[in-house]
This record gives sequence, structure tokens and C-alpha cells, in this order.
Amino acid sequence: MAAYVAGTAGGTGTLQSTSGYGAKYGELSAADAFTIQKKFLSISKKLITMNRFAQKETKPLGEGKDVRWRRYERFSVGTSTISEGVTPTSDTLRQTTIKLTLDQYGSWVPVTDLMIALSTDPIVQQITERQAIQMAEQMDTLAWNAFTAGTSVFYADGSDFDAGTSGVIHTIAGDTTYMAAGAANADAKILQAVVRFLEGKDAMKISSVVKPSSGYNTEPVAEGYFAITHPDSRADIEAMPGYTPIEKYANYGAILSGEIGKVGMIRFICTTLATPSASNGGSSNGAALTELSSSVAKVYRTLVFSKDAVGCVSLSGQDSVTPKVVTPAPTAEDPLGQRGSVGYSYMYGCKILQENNLVRIEHAVSNISAL
Repeated sequence: MAAYVAGTAGGTGTLQSTSGYGAKYGELSAADAFTIQKKFLSISKKLITMNRFAQKETKPLGEGKDVRWRRYERFSVGTSTISEGVTPTSDTLRQTTIKLTLDQYGSWVPVTDLMIALSTDPIVQQITERQAIQMAEQMDTLAWNAFTAGTSVFYADGSDFDAGTSGVIHTIAGDTTYMAAGAANADAKILQAVVRFLEGKDAMKISSVVKPSSGYNTEPVAEGYFAITHPDSRADIEAMPGYTPIEKYANYGAILSGEIGKVGMIRFICTTLATPSASNGGSSNGAALTELSSSVAKVYRTLVFSKDAVGCVSLSGQDSVTPKVVTPAPTAEDPLGQRGSVGYSYMYGCKILQENNLVRIEHAVSNISAL
């Protein structure tokens, strides 16, 4: 006898299942569970944006839920000569271990015997399709929350991504700040500063991304750094000097979902999951494109990725999602067989692997509410 308890991202309650395959899938057969899982993944993968730039790892079953990455650091470059007959000082192999613990997430929807009997639509299919979208957005949100916690941060001043006021974004105590000069085209200059920072840290440009499919094969893309930002930033990006829309790319077929164009070496992807924070000193009024007061604006965050900056891990199989369906059937707790459920669960985690390979730009957006 096994029990499934809905994860923190879904509903509450405990659903009992039978032994055998039912202990894993509820009352689905293994074949039906595989069919739903495959459809589930095909929908969710197409919507996932954040982890397309991540190292994708799969944690095998039966090996716990802790994941470790190990990075061996470079040897320093010496310029000293070697004296004849004298053994030089040896190098030391240094390694950095990065740890991550997978967490469980899930959700479920109650169904009744009448819903299934009277509905003109296939209820289970409709629920699983929407749960697939929910899981994709949930995974992207978990990745966004993990990646925006990085320490390499650039802050725009009142001239960058101008919200129509001076002093829009102020520095945050305790963080290293890279402020662009308040020139007329400082919005483009801060991107140049980001590229200079990444190249100065030998952060490699991305030349392949994870395919939006049920597998984790990669596909080639034109080399560059990739930025994920909110659609509210589109007007400012398109107004930057050197902006190239996707229609003018040399290889039009290498465009990613949500991509709007590039500025220099940075290619921009817009998604509403790249949510802005409330403000730096005020509270959000829900007006996405306006300042909150004369000196305080909503803070938007744009993430700029280089190669091997982040990692995402799931548990076993193609992915960790496990569909679970309980059809209405008579039980001691439900004598008339009126209640059932459709749900899923998965194990997942994301981590920044190299702080110097991922940059967060905090900025405002232009006030275009007058339009």
C-alpha cells in the first residue's frame, strides 16, 4: 500500500492506491501511464525556457536525492624560469563541489463519477494537458527563482531602461555594483559592460541548446550569450543602438521560442515568467509600465546566460514526472464510488554552477502608459 501526498505546489490531501503498478500510477496501467507521460512531456517541454541553457542531469533511482557537481579549477599561469637541477614548485589540483538537494512537487484535481459520465469532453485528457502546462511553468518558475539569486549583478541607473525619472534603480547594500555611465545610449552600454564582464571571466558563448522535446538532445544555435527578460522590456530593447530583429538574422531557422532579436552578442528571449520584483523601496501598484512614484520603479530582472552557467536535475527516466490517476470506484471511504483524482508528481532542482557565467541586470522599463 502506497500513499501520495500532494506537493507544496499543488493541492492538499492523501490518496491511497493499490499495490503493484498502482502504487506508482494510481489505477493506470503501466502502458496507459507511459502514454500520458509521453504526452505530458511533449506539451511541457515546448513551454520550458529557462533550463534550455542548463546542464541537464538525471538522478538515478535508488541513489538518494542529493546531487553534486565537481569542477576542477584551472592551474595558474606561471612565467618563472626553471633553474638547472632544481625541482620547481608543483601545482595543486583544486576542485569545487556544488551540492543540490532535489525536492518533490506535484498537484492533483478531484474528479467525480458524474463529471466523467456526463462530460462531452475527455476529462482526463483535458486535465493532463493543463497540468502539463502547469508543470512547465512551475519548472520555469523554480529555475527563475534559483537563477535570479546569483551574485553577479549589474544595476541600471536613471538613464538605463529609463522609467521617466532619475534615480530609478539604486544600489543595494552589500552587493558589488556595476553602474553604466548616464550617457544618451547607456542602455546599450550596460549590455556592453555585461559582455565585457563575461568575456573577462572567460565565460564561453552558447552554441547549442536543449531541444524542446521529450528527450534532452541539443540543437545548434548561432553563438552568443542569451538573455531572458520580461516582455515589458521589449520596447527598450528594440530602441537600443545595434538592435537586430529576428527577421534579419543570417540563419532565420535558428530562432528560439520567444526570441525577439539581439543587441551585439546578446540574444533576447521574452517570457512573462521573468517576473519583476515589487520595487526598490516601494510596493508594486500592478502597473507594469509605469513608475510607482517620482523616484521608485518596479525592478525588472534580465538574466544573461553563458555556457555551463546553470544546471537542472530531475529524477530518473526521460524526466521525473509521474502521472497518477484514481478513477471513481467503490471503497470503504467512498462506498458509492463518487470520487477520483488526476494528478502528477516529480522531483526537480536547479542550481547556479558558476556565478561568473550568469549575470543579472536589474532595471526599470520605459514609461509608455501615455500610449
